[in-house]
Amino acid sequence: MSKKGLLIAIAVAVALVTTVVTLTIWLLDQPITEAPEEAELPIEQPVTMPLPSPDEEVSDPAARRIRVTLYMLSESGTGLAVEDREIALADNLQDQAKQVLRELLAGSRQGRASAVPPGVQLRELFITPQGLAFVDLSQELVSNHIGGSRAEELTVYSLSNTLIANFPAVKRVQFLVEGREVPTLAGHFDLTQSYGRGPRRLEQESTSGR
Repeated sequence: MSKKGLLIAIAVAVALVTTVVTLTIWLLDQPITEAPEEAELPIEQPVTMPLPSPDEEVSDPAARRIRVTLYMLSESGTGLAVEDREIALADNLQDQAKQVLRELLAGSRQGRASAVPPGVQLRELFITPQGLAFVDLSQELVSNHIGGSRAEELTVYSLSNTLIANFPAVKRVQFLVEGREVPTLAGHFDLTQSYGRGPRRLEQESTSGR
């Protein structure tokens, strides 16, 4: 290589080194750009259902009441008197019928006598799909009865009228004593048969109360 060529090569090399050094210094002086931060995802809040207001709350079924009709002994003692009363609403037909009969057996709130002997308790009640109500009563129905055809008639129809008047599903009533069928109430009325609503002549008087 000639002397002139060598000088040109040295000049080019110096120029390249200078360019590289200058570029490196320029890059080092530039501010470092930070990567953008990732946006925070919103925290998912739990879904809550609004609580019902007091006006929207379901009322207590036990507080609901219905009006029923009970057949007590009339003041003359020769017929039946109707007494209206309000009682708690039950969940089903048989429970409601039991409540009604227990109200009847508890006696009048108007000071009237009961056509059912004292001490009688309802043991069980069952209503068939055909509308026959089996009413199982305690021994006092027979042992505490005063006897006599009219008194027995009033006892039977006080019970059957009360069920039939309040429950259209009940068509007839069959009485049992201590879970068994008995031949007669107190010597006159046959308890081996079922009974419907009593004759109108027995319904003499009416009264209402709670």
